[in-house]
Amino acid sequence: MEDARRLRRMEAILAGLLRYGALVACGWIVVGMMLGTAGSGPAGRCLAVGIVLLIALPVIRVALTAAVFLYERDYLFAAIADSVLLIILLGLLLGTGVD
Repeated sequence: MEDARRLRRMEAILAGLLRYGALVACGWIVVGMMLGTAGSGPAGRCLAVGIVLLIALPVIRVALTAAVFLYERDYLFAAIADSVLLIILLGLLLGTGVD
């Protein structure tokens, strides 16, 4: 019973992160679009912040999931989540051409 309650709580936290994070990112994009139609300079920056947030949300979710698994001492799934983060980091480094 306690395990089911903790699982529901973890799922609610992760769902909230994605839901509210997407809303915040979309808000930045809308502000950038409105500033762009008004001819304002920071429009591009607002759009960039929104896009970066949208891209970062799944990575943050994996990192939060890894932290939850470590907290619950589920080391196998924590290692799997950490492996996914490592793959993302390697893809980022190789994609940007950093030696």
